[in-house]
Amino acid sequence: MGQKTGAEIKVGIFVLIAIVLLAYMTTQITRGRMVSKDMYTVHAHFENVSGLKTNSPVEIAGIDVGVVQRISLDNNLARVSMAIRPDVIIYADALATIRTRGVLGDKFVEISPGTPHAARLEDQDVMARGIQPTDLDQVMAKVADIADDLRLVSRSVAHVFGGPEGEEGMREAFVNLREAAVHLNQLVQANTRGIEMIVANLQSFSSDMAEISRSNKQGIKHIVDNFESASREINTALAQVGSILETAERGEGPVATLLQDRQMSEDMRRTVASLESLTRKLDEGRGTLGRLMSDDTTGEKIDHALDGINEFLDRFDRFQTVVDFHTEYMFRTGDTKSYVNLTLQPAEDMFYMLSLVDDPKGRTETTETRTRTRVDGGSWSTRERIEDKTYKNRLKFSAQIAKRWNDLILRGGIIESTGGFGMDYFLWDERVKLSFDAFDLGSDDRAHLKAGANLYFLKNFYLTAGYDDFISKVDRNRSFFGGLGFFLTDQDLKYLFSSVPLGAVD
Repeated sequence: MGQKTGAEIKVGIFVLIAIVLLAYMTTQITRGRMVSKDMYTVHAHFENVSGLKTNSPVEIAGIDVGVVQRISLDNNLARVSMAIRPDVIIYADALATIRTRGVLGDKFVEISPGTPHAARLEDQDVMARGIQPTDLDQVMAKVADIADDLRLVSRSVAHVFGGPEGEEGMREAFVNLREAAVHLNQLVQANTRGIEMIVANLQSFSSDMAEISRSNKQGIKHIVDNFESASREINTALAQVGSILETAERGEGPVATLLQDRQMSEDMRRTVASLESLTRKLDEGRGTLGRLMSDDTTGEKIDHALDGINEFLDRFDRFQTVVDFHTEYMFRTGDTKSYVNLTLQPAEDMFYMLSLVDDPKGRTETTETRTRTRVDGGSWSTRERIEDKTYKNRLKFSAQIAKRWNDLILRGGIIESTGGFGMDYFLWDERVKLSFDAFDLGSDDRAHLKAGANLYFLKNFYLTAGYDDFISKVDRNRSFFGGLGFFLTDQDLKYLFSSVPLGAVD
């Protein structure tokens, strides 16, 4: 009795251990598939969810992120509700796909989470799309269709090669193939050296082509671009020719008129005859054009004349004209000094400059008067009187010749109605010009020295600033100045004159 009780106890302990292991394994199998309270639900619609079960896993990039919570019918579509972990973000453009593990494995839902620029899906939201993979039945149906096609092909082959005639034809074909292989082998063996030379030449040619291609990529690209451009132009020309022919077929346009109008055809025939007669006279050297074409001396004279004309036109093209206008405000006196300059440039390194200057200060001239007097027969006495006379608002003019060396320009001639010289220097691609002028050298006062700078901006405008007459004995003559100017080139003048409307001629 005691032995029986011990055996029962052992059996009970074994059963208890088996139950615990079963419960543990069940927990391990279902781990990660339980729906917790903090998970949120999203929905997706499919046309067919055959094989997908509740509690099937939901994965992103092969990682479990949720579980299929419910499968229901919604407007003749399968509505799959999925519980997703709260740390997983799914966007409105997400994509759900039903996948299968292996050929006959379990099905699960794979989610492509979408892009961050879309809205984030919240609890009970619906995903944008659900994709149903190809059903196994559909695959089997396609396989059956392929098998039927193979059966038809094999039947056709059997009809062609079946029977004594087919066997004889196949035997002859194999014999011919064997003979051809033998002849080809003999040919290759007999010409092995030649084939090796051909292969070597092909390799050398390929290397040369590769070298040419590497060293002339830009040229090859230019050639290809030219071919493309020519192809487009040819297509356009063919389209125009087709349009002309269509118009002619309808009896419209000048081509149709030419084909249908007998008078015009007769005129063209006469024109061709006249051209033929003219060509015959030219060949025979008759007439002015004939002598011109046949006499080498006349041709040489015409060539010399054309060379002279071309040289003249070339010089004319190099001749440039610039019109400049600027004003200078004298800060000490408050006066405004205005300049109008005309620059004539026959060559790149030489130009002439003519100017009109409106100087409110005018021009000051000093006169000296001596008077001798004697009182009551006494000794003579001399009295001197020095008087400065200033002529207001007097126009002055300048006429200078200039020579340029790179960025340096030297000028000389008449400056503001007196003799003088000057120099200019350009900086920063001719955006800044430094200037110095010295004139009125024979004045009773010191020479008139002026230094300044021009800053060119936009296209035709510049700012000017400097110090005028800075060594003068008279304080009011020394002054800082600043101003604005603009200039017009040949192209600007051509544009202005071409845009000026001309009045109607009666």
